[in-house]
Amino acid sequence: MASTVVPSFRQLYQLLDDAIDPGTWWPADSDFEIGIGAILTQNTAWVNVAQAIAALHAHNVLNPAAIADIDPAELKILIRPAGFMNAKATYVKNYAAWFMAHHQAAETFSTHQLRSSLLAVKGIGPETADDMLLYIYDRPMFIWDTYAHRMLTAAGYDPPTGYEAMRRRLTATMQEADFTSAEQQRFHGLIVEAGKHATAVGGWEHYWQRLRK
Repeated sequence: MASTVVPSFRQLYQLLDDAIDPGTWWPADSDFEIGIGAILTQNTAWVNVAQAIAALHAHNVLNPAAIADIDPAELKILIRPAGFMNAKATYVKNYAAWFMAHHQAAETFSTHQLRSSLLAVKGIGPETADDMLLYIYDRPMFIWDTYAHRMLTAAGYDPPTGYEAMRRRLTATMQEADFTSAEQQRFHGLIVEAGKHATAVGGWEHYWQRLRK
């Protein structure tokens, strides 16, 4: 029996790009809002995050100085729709402090230095840091999330479980595609949108067969 040919990351991108319009990723009015959204979306649906973001906007506190100054109890009320409000209130305050200290100089950091700096902030894990690197700082990062794991599994990659394990094993393969940051942003949107289509047709295995036809 002939072995199945595993598509390259560039081929995966092209298959999805030919089939899907991902819309706009990441919707936000400022770099800081992107970062806050990346933190608030941890373990919750974006529709809930959008409510919290709207509340922050309505109270004119969606900027780093205002988040740093706001009373934690008030902040918790505003971000309640995003869930885990006690932890996330601390996380967004931590991020506001980091943003005020490092955002202006971030463009002078290497990607490794910037990622390490973000990961040192309590509340920013690997996926959140990579979201920020990609959408705020235009570093061409692939987002190794659950959506990507499902897609890569269907495509024949057999990725390991866990964000960092998958990133370590497959980054070199992904980098062969030489994506720009704009393409990586679009790729992320394509993968997430494809996941919705896959769910509608009974899973990624079925959807993958449709893409390959």
